Amino acid sequence: MLAKLRKRIARERMFTDGGTIGAAVSGGADSVALLHALQTLFPDRTIAAVHLNHCLRGTDSDADETFVRELSAKLGCPYFVRREDVTLSAAAPRGNLEQAGRRARYRFYGDLLADGSCAAIATGHTQSDQAETVLFRLLRGASGSGLSGIWPVYADRIFRPMLDVTRSEVLDYLERNGLEWREDDSNADLMFARNRLRHELLPQLRQEWNPNLDTVLAHTADWAVEEERFWNLRTAELSARCAEAASAGVVMDVQQLQALCVAEQRRVLVAVLKRPELDCRNLGFEHVESLRGLVLAHAGSGVVELPGVRAERSFDQIRLHRQGAEVPKTYDLPLPVPGKVPLPGDDSCIISTRILEASSAEMLYDKKAFALLDWDCVPKSLRLRSWRDGDRYRPAGSDSPKKIKDLFQRSRVSAWERAGWPVVVADGTSGGCIVWARAFGPAGEFAVRPASRRTLVVEELMAD
Repeated sequence: MLAKLRKRIARERMFTDGGTIGAAVSGGADSVALLHALQTLFPDRTIAAVHLNHCLRGTDSDADETFVRELSAKLGCPYFVRREDVTLSAAAPRGNLEQAGRRARYRFYGDLLADGSCAAIATGHTQSDQAETVLFRLLRGASGSGLSGIWPVYADRIFRPMLDVTRSEVLDYLERNGLEWREDDSNADLMFARNRLRHELLPQLRQEWNPNLDTVLAHTADWAVEEERFWNLRTAELSARCAEAASAGVVMDVQQLQALCVAEQRRVLVAVLKRPELDCRNLGFEHVESLRGLVLAHAGSGVVELPGVRAERSFDQIRLHRQGAEVPKTYDLPLPVPGKVPLPGDDSCIISTRILEASSAEMLYDKKAFALLDWDCVPKSLRLRSWRDGDRYRPAGSDSPKKIKDLFQRSRVSAWERAGWPVVVADGTSGGCIVWARAFGPAGEFAVRPASRRTLVVEELMAD
């Protein structure tokens, strides 16, 4: 067993930074063997026992904690113990307890690493655990990522050095070294799917199909881990090219995605959906394929609902955002002249107005010409509001009125960009006669002319 640990530790460059190594010790066979083995392999390092009392099994949980304290004293090592009742954080009394316990343990490990109590944490996952994990995920449906099972290195400083060690090798090591351990009765409860797989399905498969099944499944995971390491680098590169953060979500470039092969498309989509701003969980094959279908569709519109996330396509972009995160950007407020008004719903933009006493030929051909209006023609009471369905006006240079919705289409303005699109209207008129609209400029009847004496300048400025 020690030889296998040495090989795995060297291969993954574990525990190279010095400092205290924390061994996660539940009191079970694997964790006790881990603690003793690390002391043997690193005689010049401090090895500390790390134990979280989940408070799940009453006096048995307390007995586990006492056992770990006594074992640490016997082996002459320090220990870190925390008590946390995970039933208080689980959404359901039974269904989420295992996950709640895992989150609590890794939160504890993270705190020990963050405050410097430990330089690294080791967990006692074995080859048998790896085999169970791979088979369990395969039966539920898993991609290459799922088949990678338990990674040897997690979050940089949490290591699993026993992934090549079988359970029988652990028991033999404990016996040879005269070490005791505690059995968790819940590990035999067949009500849990993981236990049924461990005690019923795997033994049957070993007997009827392959006596070396654990090793085969562990090798599958090892192969998949290295594949995932390659794909993680490749996917990060592709994701940066295909997706970028946007207001309340992520926007993806359809053309960039369509240029990728199927495997790359799937990887990028999953990576984007798992970004913190989306945090899309419980993804299945059908979810990824429905989103990929939206990418590949010829039509430039459509919506796909995913777990907690809404995907909306407009032209050659797809926006992803958390469901319920969208707030309609509707507003209608006075626009002072001169003055500045923060654009509602967009903290980065300010609508500014100012008056110039004279125009010039240079101004007329300036790139901001669409923001220049004849102040002597413009109504003197103005309002800034969001565009409305049915809005129409005649932009300068056009010979007839245009619907703003049609201008959006011609300019390929995506559906989500239209929300809160600013227009300036004359106050007191039915619906508001449009004087100016973002990107489309002033109305023809109010546009600045060579003979204009005073010019109203409407600008969009970046907020400080």
